[in-house]
Amino acid sequence: MSSEKTIRSPGRPTGGARVVDRDDILKAAEIVIRRDGAGVSLDAVAKQAGVTKPIVYDRVGGRAELADALAQRLADRMVAAAGNSISGPNASGGLASLIENNLNTVAENRELFLYVTGGLTEQTATSRLYLTQRSALPLAEALTKSRISQGLDPSVAIPWAYGIVGMLQTVSLWWISQEQESAAQVASQIAELLAPGLNRE
Repeated sequence: MSSEKTIRSPGRPTGGARVVDRDDILKAAEIVIRRDGAGVSLDAVAKQAGVTKPIVYDRVGGRAELADALAQRLADRMVAAAGNSISGPNASGGLASLIENNLNTVAENRELFLYVTGGLTEQTATSRLYLTQRSALPLAEALTKSRISQGLDPSVAIPWAYGIVGMLQTVSLWWISQEQESAAQVASQIAELLAPGLNRE
């Protein structure tokens, strides 16, 4: 029998269990954020993942990098929920649906949304920007197609998309802090404000 010792990879627990990877860390972060709220520490994330804090830094990074990675996951869910709500010639007709889907996704991921958008000073701005960019680009594409199909100027699609998504983030922060109106009610109100501009010359 060889006397050489097997060298374990960083993060591999004794006993030969698999190495905890980046996705495992992010899943653990979501679990602990959902359970304990947006103020959780990296130590809590590491404990949930069953690794040490240095492993979290190695796989994901610090709190700012973790927030950016979680912002990507949340933005992907928002994009998936939005689907094709605002595609086709009648973009304004799907606007209320898009807003309602966005609000419901925020509600389903409330603590994660607060972690991404309301964290520490060094992380908040970049994470919010990433969330906005990832959410706005598919919307800009849909608005562009809609404008072209109507023979309208498509150059407004990008600033409009960023404006809509930025507004929705602020509306979402307000909405999840109160229980007076449903997602459908708020979506209808915001769509009424925005819809007239979507199909203008």
